[in-house]
Amino acid sequence: MTGRRDVLAEILKALQQAADRLRVTHAGVSDCFPLTPDRIVALPPGEQERLDAYAIRYARCQDLVFPAMRAFARAQLEPKADGTFLELHALMQKQGIVGEPRDWERQRALRNAVSHEYPDPDAIADILNGIHAATPEILSIAERLDWAAKRLPNLG
Repeated sequence: MTGRRDVLAEILKALQQAADRLRVTHAGVSDCFPLTPDRIVALPPGEQERLDAYAIRYARCQDLVFPAMRAFARAQLEPKADGTFLELHALMQKQGIVGEPRDWERQRALRNAVSHEYPDPDAIADILNGIHAATPEILSIAERLDWAAKRLPNLG
């Protein structure tokens, strides 16, 4: 049983580090939003770099949420921990960790968009504005997972 808690602790540590970085960057770039294509083109290279870092940090944080949810469910000895994504999502939703599946799909689509090159300022503005809107929820999920994990009974 301890192995499950160790895996959960390791994944949550990585998620919290990613969330901390995302939180700092989110606060640092918030004055840029909402973005328009014209505003993106006019930004100095340093500001464009900060927005790139923001997108990458969002994607990293979002990437870690699913394995953290699975590890949390395994640490709870939940039979659905190794089930389909929808089963795991329903379990996490029931526990108040995540919202609706459509919210996850939107967050995942933004994460996927970060990994593609979009030279079009319209597309870049849409993606970054979406990330700016979705960041508080990703950070909240990370906080709720951490909070819930700290309240697990000692399994060992």
